[in-house]
Amino acid sequence: MKNACPLLTRFRLHLSALPLVLAAFSSSATISHAAEKSLIDTTKSPHAAMYMTDLADVRWTTGLWAERFEACRTTMIPHMWSIFKDDYESHAWSNFLVAAGMGAGRDGKKQFHGPPFNDGDFLKWVEALVQVYAVTKDPAIDKQLDEIITVVAKAQREDGYLHTQKIIPQRQGLTGATAKEFEDREHFETYNMGHLITTACIHYRVTGKTNFLDCARKAADYIDNLCKTVPKDLAKNAICPSHYMAVIELYRVTREPRYLELGKQLIEIRSLFSGKEGSDQNQDRTAFRETFEAVGHAVRANYLYAGVADVVAEDGDKTLFKPLEKISEDIATQKLYITGMTGAIYDAASPDGAHHTLHPQIKTIHQAYGRDYQLPNITAYNETCATIGYGMWIWRMLTLTGDAQYADLFEQTLYNGILPGISLEGKHYFYVNPLRTDSEYKWPLRWSRTRQPNYKASFCCPPNIVRTIAEAHNYAYTLSENSLWVQLYAANTLDTKWTDGARIKLRQETDYPYDGAVKITIDEAPAKDIALKLRIPGWLHKEAATLKVNGTPVSATLKPGSFAEVKRTWKAGDVVTLDLAFKPVLLEANPLVEETVNQVTVKYGPLVYCLEAADLPKGVRLADVVLSLDPKHRQFTPKAEKIVNANLTTFTVPAFQLQRDEWKPDQLYREVGAATLKAIDVKFVPYFAWDNRGTGDMSVWVPVR
Repeated sequence: MKNACPLLTRFRLHLSALPLVLAAFSSSATISHAAEKSLIDTTKSPHAAMYMTDLADVRWTTGLWAERFEACRTTMIPHMWSIFKDDYESHAWSNFLVAAGMGAGRDGKKQFHGPPFNDGDFLKWVEALVQVYAVTKDPAIDKQLDEIITVVAKAQREDGYLHTQKIIPQRQGLTGATAKEFEDREHFETYNMGHLITTACIHYRVTGKTNFLDCARKAADYIDNLCKTVPKDLAKNAICPSHYMAVIELYRVTREPRYLELGKQLIEIRSLFSGKEGSDQNQDRTAFRETFEAVGHAVRANYLYAGVADVVAEDGDKTLFKPLEKISEDIATQKLYITGMTGAIYDAASPDGAHHTLHPQIKTIHQAYGRDYQLPNITAYNETCATIGYGMWIWRMLTLTGDAQYADLFEQTLYNGILPGISLEGKHYFYVNPLRTDSEYKWPLRWSRTRQPNYKASFCCPPNIVRTIAEAHNYAYTLSENSLWVQLYAANTLDTKWTDGARIKLRQETDYPYDGAVKITIDEAPAKDIALKLRIPGWLHKEAATLKVNGTPVSATLKPGSFAEVKRTWKAGDVVTLDLAFKPVLLEANPLVEETVNQVTVKYGPLVYCLEAADLPKGVRLADVVLSLDPKHRQFTPKAEKIVNANLTTFTVPAFQLQRDEWKPDQLYREVGAATLKAIDVKFVPYFAWDNRGTGDMSVWVPVR
């Protein structure tokens, strides 16, 4: 592999000066928009059951998602840009400037700073910016994007390689490990280029410009060349393989078969690095077709599964789909938190090492899937990126199969696993997500259990959350031939077309997830029969749903965990009313989940709730709160409240304070003594809203008596 390239003329240039040189360095040309403009484009995928609406077809109007999108547009994205362009808080933007010969970076030393995956994390933020532009068409954003793309294109090597950690020393004529690409598999080169390709594809779909798409083609061609010449080295470096998804999305944009073939080969070459050289940590101990349970690093795993699902949508390989189906079942039934989060374990040794009798070959794992039912609360890892990766994969399983169970899992993850990763005001972040915090537990963990303003060592999760919030409206509906599927309930407008050009416009009015009443008004529809398929959540009580069209009940099957279908020739003014009529419920876990035995959690619709110490009566510790299973004590009193900038519903519930002798620091065990129960009221808040009112103890699970 080439370790260096000709030096480009280097000069300092700040973003504010970029318009002066834009014409000199940009070879982009505006062309007509692509025919397919969805976030994940399966419109022509022969083995997909449905496809997404275009990137600007859905607009949030009121409610939770309108609030989150507005916070994303006005606060999350601008604030994150201020971090990325700060040479001491991040240096991510300066890394590109230095690599492009257009800046000097921190202290003018023209050096790389930050973790090796900084490039990909910055490009995830760019993806969020692209999505906001798709909705707002703000010319200032379009201009900013062109300025950024100019720098990225200048930083990219002519052969397509782009990894600023290596490009910077290469530009300076350095050699050796500092400048050699793929010297360390933990340097995330293909991860970074994968996010480049994905963001460029979305940018093309939104703008019709090829300036970024040109960079994506070059990067994919570079990866393709590696796949042909050094496949084992490439397989070894498939760490958090975002490039698996990326090259398939590039195929969908360009329709060039070589990119589909590349996506298929990226999976095949993994077997070159399995066995003794592989590990559960990177899901390469066994060939993918022989893997039927989730193992190892959860981000890497979920990105892998999402990429394989993209390949299956295009070529229908059943030998790839079977492991996906088995692994998804393994997670959903034994390894998934009630919050839809994944990757329970901080650090461990894989019990499935390649050779059990040779202890040195048992590999370590971290931020990983554990054993069946191994779901700790205080020490839960649950990296936000892992949960986002799980959501991306499960969404693809939905579009592959049309099975409502995957829509339920996606919703569970979106509300309870992804939203908690960022504060309501949009400037503080969780890297890991515990389900319980207790100030009396003193042992240190590597990552904070309160939200932080920055994670300099690993800023991967914040831009991942921001792009997901910016893109959430794309998941509200899907389409198939003469069918419109409602996947998420939220107040919005839809104006979309099927691939045959038929158009539908509608308005959805609801206060979901705090109310199950949904009203859909048709404003325009084709002059033919269209099936409206409304998701009936699997968690809904049997016979709780009612469905009417223009005030008249319909005979559709309203089975929880399925789609209720109403097929007719719709007319402007038709009104569909769906009432899901959900109430707060207490949930318990399988008793094999050791840490939640004899405990319950509160769930309301799709939302998981929790207790925070801030809401407890004075003098009551979280550890002493117990709930009753007696039906007369299951009184949930709702209250509309505002926490920071979010309007939400809380519940006051009768509970008890367990009054007993204090534990002494040197006591590990003691004889059970006298205890009394004092009646108190406690307040449950949505889990995604916790840690927004100061630091304090929290628990999703509460003991019962």
